[in-house]
Amino acid sequence: MKKYKSLIISVLSITFVILVTIYSKDKIFDNNNPISDTQTLNTSNTTDKLELTKAKVTKIVDGDTIWVDIEGKSYKVRFIGINCPEYTKEIEPFGKEATEFTTQYLEDKTIYLQKDVSDTDDYDRLLRYVWTEEVNEINEENISNYLFNAKLVQEGLAQSNYYKPDISLQSYLEDFEKEAKSNGKGMWQ
Repeated sequence: MKKYKSLIISVLSITFVILVTIYSKDKIFDNNNPISDTQTLNTSNTTDKLELTKAKVTKIVDGDTIWVDIEGKSYKVRFIGINCPEYTKEIEPFGKEATEFTTQYLEDKTIYLQKDVSDTDDYDRLLRYVWTEEVNEINEENISNYLFNAKLVQEGLAQSNYYKPDISLQSYLEDFEKEAKSNGKGMWQ
């Protein structure tokens, strides 16, 4: 009986290891993921090359949420590191202005999406930084001029708002919010 018990435990352990390995492999190489395993983000310092995914904006949901087309597939994208006032089911002050700003600058445009750590949120939206130009490195000038998430904060149409672990550019966004507040921009009037 003791031999059979050891054999069963060994078989169950091996089965568990095999299942974990298969599940992990499927998650790492998920073909439904618009970002391939070769397009990972590396931001260990401010001069690392950015890995961006080209996308076409197809619909504006509100100030910080859009729909995009990536290689013929449609994805809902939630901007990382910010929160715009609501302008969908709930209407908040400056929600309309944030949505109109995003519409004016992004509707039907080609953008470049950057992943931080998380791929999607609890609502299956891609979590991304949105670049209006294809930039080669992370630096304050590029962030200030081409990171749309930052533009919304600079205009006082979004607050710097983070959810760990997606915080690689948060210090820039926080600085832009302080500047918008001191200049009385948008919601900070």
